[in-house]
Amino acid sequence: MSKADAPQVAKLLREYAQRTALRGGNPYYRAKAYSRAADSLAALAEPLDRLVEEERLTEIPGVGEAIADIITKLHGTGTHPSLEKLRKQLPDGVLISRSCCSNLSEFGEGK
Repeated sequence: MSKADAPQVAKLLREYAQRTALRGGNPYYRAKAYSRAADSLAALAEPLDRLVEEERLTEIPGVGEAIADIITKLHGTGTHPSLEKLRKQLPDGVLISRSCCSNLSEFGEGK
């Protein structure tokens, strides 16, 4: 199995963000953090492989230790246990119907 590159991991992080936001509770800050990290990954100037190997993911804007762990697992396996749990809780149809009405950048506390 080949490792996921930065654009693939960014896409998975955006899915993670969207599913987190839709889960309920107070997901705004966590979902925004995943989304911000995904944006930074999409703009990487150096290979994700190198950053993971050299344990430098936290040098990426918006990536702390927890998100670095998620990125490492997404990069290595193409998934993460928490993402799989969210996928079971929120079927793809929920994401599709939600995406037609808004995107994550529109989420806000007053919305």
